[in-house]
Amino acid sequence: MSFILGYRKGWVYLICIIILLVPSIHINGKSHALKVFLSTPELSYADVGILVKEVKKNKTIVEYRSDKSLMPGSNFKLITTATALNLLGPDFKFATPLQFDGSIDQNGILHGNLYIVGKGDPTIGSEDFGDVNFIDKWVMAVKQAGIKAVDGRVVADVSAFDREVIPPDWVWEDMGNYYAAGAYGLSLDDNLYRLTFRTDSIGTTPTIIAIAPSFHPIIFHNYLKASALNADNSFLHGAPFSYQRTITGTIPANRPSFVVKGDLPNPPFALATLFTDQLNHNGIPVNGFPTDTLPVTNSKRTEFYIHYSPDLNAIIDKTNIESNNLFAENIFKRLALINHQIATREEATHIVKQFWGSHQVDTTSLFIQDGSGLSPFDGVTPDFFVHLLIYMRTDNLYGNQFFNSLPIAGQSGTLRNFLANTALEGKVHAKSGSIKRVLCYAGYLERKNQEYAFSVMTNNYQGSALNVRKAIEKFLLSLQ
Repeated sequence: MSFILGYRKGWVYLICIIILLVPSIHINGKSHALKVFLSTPELSYADVGILVKEVKKNKTIVEYRSDKSLMPGSNFKLITTATALNLLGPDFKFATPLQFDGSIDQNGILHGNLYIVGKGDPTIGSEDFGDVNFIDKWVMAVKQAGIKAVDGRVVADVSAFDREVIPPDWVWEDMGNYYAAGAYGLSLDDNLYRLTFRTDSIGTTPTIIAIAPSFHPIIFHNYLKASALNADNSFLHGAPFSYQRTITGTIPANRPSFVVKGDLPNPPFALATLFTDQLNHNGIPVNGFPTDTLPVTNSKRTEFYIHYSPDLNAIIDKTNIESNNLFAENIFKRLALINHQIATREEATHIVKQFWGSHQVDTTSLFIQDGSGLSPFDGVTPDFFVHLLIYMRTDNLYGNQFFNSLPIAGQSGTLRNFLANTALEGKVHAKSGSIKRVLCYAGYLERKNQEYAFSVMTNNYQGSALNVRKAIEKFLLSLQ
C-alpha cells in the first residue's frame, strides 16, 4: 500500500515539475488557435509573448509567456502617452517663451539679446498642425515690444534639456534619418529637411537638385545608387550636431525628382537662424550671428511673448496614430521637468517607473532607454501592456482620450492595412510596434459586445514581417 502511495506521489511531483518547466498557456477554448500561431514557420526560433484579457472582468482569455520582457518597438509609445496624459493632462500645452535682456533705447535699439527658450515643444512649424507661419507671429511680437533693431544676437536657450539629445544605444543605421530625430528642447519643422534627387539609369549616382529649407549648411557624401526597385531604400547617416551626412542605399531610377527626408543636425541653431533671417528681412536688423550657446551675462531677461503648442491630447493623437518618434521623445523627456529643472532621460525613466509602480504594476521587467521604442534595448512584458490598457480603459479620467488616440484596424494610421477587409476591421484600436526582427501589437479588440485588451509580441522572427503580421491577424480573428 505504501508503495502505491509513493508511486502516486511521484507522479504528482513529476506533473508539478512539468507544469513549472513548460511555458504557461492559459486558454479558454483557444488552444488550437494558439498552437497554430506558435507553429508559424517564421516564429520557430522567435521569442513570443501573448496576453488577452476581458477588460471589465480582468479575466484571462489567452496567455503565453506574458511575464517575459521583450522588445516592444513603437508599442512603447503606449507607455509614454498614457503616462503623460495622467501626469500632464490632456489640456497641457508646451510653452516656448521669447525674452530679451539688456535695454531698449529711445530709438528702439535693443542693447542685448533675444532668447528663444526651449521647453520641449516638438510642434514648432510642424506640418502636422499647419503652423508653418509661426515665425511671422514672432516677428510681430518683437515689433510690438518696441524693438526696431537688435545690437546683440538671437540665442536658442535649450538649457532646460540636457545635451544627450538621442539615447546612446540607438543604432547607427537610424541616426541621421528623419524618423530618428532627437529631443533637443527646441524643434523646427518636425526636425527634418528634404533632399530632392534626379535619377538616371540603374547603377548611376543620383544628383541632388534641391535642399529644403535651403539655409542648413550640411555637407553630403553621396553614395546613393539608382535602382530598378520602386521604393525608397535610402539611408542618411550622421550624428547630432554634426553637419556631415553620408547617403547610402538606393532610390528608383529614371525619376526627374525623388524626395528623401533627413533629420536636422541642430534644430535649436536652425530655429535661431530662421528667426534672425526673418527679423532682418522684416526691417529689424540683428547685429550678431545666431547661436545655441548661452552668453555669460547676469542681465535680467524680460518675457514679451509665449508660443504655445496645441493641446497634449492632439499631439498624442499624432504620436500614436502616425507613430511619430519625435513627438514621443519630447513628451517622454518633458516628463522629467515635472520634478526637475533639467530634463534628462534618466529622470524621465524614473518618473515613468514611479507612476506605474504606484498603480500596482511590477516595473522590474520594464527596461526604458527612450520614449518612442526605437531603441533595441527597451523591454516590456505583455502583462505590463495589458495592465496599462485595462487601467486606462476602466480606472482613468483620460481613458477616452487615450483610446481615441489609437489607430483603427483597416482604417487609420499605422493600422490602415492591418485586418483590413476582415471581420475585425474597425473593431480593433491598437498600436503597432516594429523594428528589425520585432513585430508587436497591443490594444483593444471588440468581440460580441465584449471588449478585450491584448498584447501580442514577437521578437527575433525569421523571414518576412508580412507573414508574421498575417499570422497575428489570423490569431486575433480566431478570438471572434
